[in-house]
This record gives sequence, structure tokens and C-alpha cells, in this order.
Amino acid sequence: MNRNTFLDSKGELLITIMSSLVQEESQSISENVTWGQRKRFADGKVSIPYGQFLGYRKGADGLPEIVPEEAEIVRRIYREFLQGKSTNAIAAVLTEKGIPTPGKKTVWQRATVESILRNEKYKGSALFQKSFTVNFLTKKTKVNEGEVPQYYVEDSHPAIIEPWEWEQVQADAHGHGLH
Repeated sequence: MNRNTFLDSKGELLITIMSSLVQEESQSISENVTWGQRKRFADGKVSIPYGQFLGYRKGADGLPEIVPEEAEIVRRIYREFLQGKSTNAIAAVLTEKGIPTPGKKTVWQRATVESILRNEKYKGSALFQKSFTVNFLTKKTKVNEGEVPQYYVEDSHPAIIEPWEWEQVQADAHGHGLH
């Protein structure tokens, strides 16, 4: 056996072992992060993607606080929906009035209005783990259909919409086939 071939195969084995350890370490870190997130969920600590979310900002204590002018838009969406307006009509009026979307765009989509109407965070509750990471390497996520625990926390932060009003919208939305 040629010495170079021997070193090459040893080197390859070493690289294989090292990459396996790196992958295992990455998975371990990923699992620790996931565990930390689940622990925060179980403790009822809410984190909201504020940049894409209408009505709340991160307060000084790190908890969500209501942005009054944005909360008014959210209330208007709920009010108009309960008065029988379609999500398309609501989106058209908001666009017409030049009210920026949660993502700071100028044109409202029906789907944006629907997601605001369906989001339990507006009644001061939070459902965690709606989706989860399937593959820690590709960061691929999937809608949670019971594979991992979900946590539902009521009164986790100040409500913009009264719970009864939120429930009424869900009942109406179901009737309109929005779910």
C-alpha cells in the first residue's frame, strides 16, 4: 500500500468523523434553542414579529404594548367584518384610504385582512408552535398538526379586541368559509 493512499483514507475518515460531530453539535444546539422556546411558551412569554404585525410594539419591559393608531385600524377591520363587509371590500377601503399594511405596503390583500381577523393575539391570547422546524439544517418548517405540543396562553398581553368579539368573528368567518 502506498503511503499517500493510506494518509488519504485516514484523512477522509477524519473528515467524515469531524463533519458528523459538527452536524451532531448543530442538532444539539438546535434542540436546545427549541427547548428554550418551548419553555418560554409554557411560561407564557409572548414574542410577536412586530415588523409584520399591526397593533403592537415591543414595550420597555419587553412585552407587547398596544400602538393606539394601529389598534384603531385592527378594531375597524373587526367592526366592518361584523357589519357584513367582505374581506375584499375591507382591503379595498384600507388601500383607498392610504392606510399602510402590517408590512408597510400601500396595497391591502384579502389574505392580510383574513390573517388579522383570525389571529388570537388580538384578543390578548397566544397560541405557540403553530408551525415547527422539521429539518434543523435546512431550517424547513411545517404547520403543526399535532407532531409537537402547542401552548395556548390566555391574557398573555393586552387585548385590542374583546374576546367575545373575536369569537363572533371566528363564527362569522367560519360561515363565510374563511377557515
